[in-house]
Amino acid sequence: MRRMWATSALLLVSLLHLAQAGHKCVWVHGRVKCNKDPSKETNVEVRVYDRDSFSFMKIIDPDDLMGVSFSNEDGTFQLDGCGDDFDWIPGVVNDPEPYIQILHYCNNEKGELMVLPEFTVFVPNTYEVGTIELDAPEVPLPPLRSPSNSTVRGARRP
Repeated sequence: MRRMWATSALLLVSLLHLAQAGHKCVWVHGRVKCNKDPSKETNVEVRVYDRDSFSFMKIIDPDDLMGVSFSNEDGTFQLDGCGDDFDWIPGVVNDPEPYIQILHYCNNEKGELMVLPEFTVFVPNTYEVGTIELDAPEVPLPPLRSPSNSTVRGARRP
């Protein structure tokens, strides 16, 4: 009886380890700017997602919404959110891969969706996006402030 209980406890501990997930949060701050019509800088929808899979797997495992916010009258925005990614390999933490989507009406009445590259800045640090010019043909982005000192290079509207 004692041996069966010990085996069950060991099995339970093993399964709990497999159910772990990389859990991290982000703080994002920035500003959107519409040079053509500054009134369209207000109420721009800014979302942060956790990328989960690519191509056909999106049907099974869509990206997770981590947070959403809207820009103020001066175009500034801040948002926060958290994401979880399942650790597929025991002992290897699978952190969320956050990226930003911006829905705006600066260039046309139907709206445009701008997708910024993934970043790796997590709480307690704030990801400073800087000023995003919504009507620029290519959007310059600030350097990615992470321990690797890598940089984020320009984003294009889809």
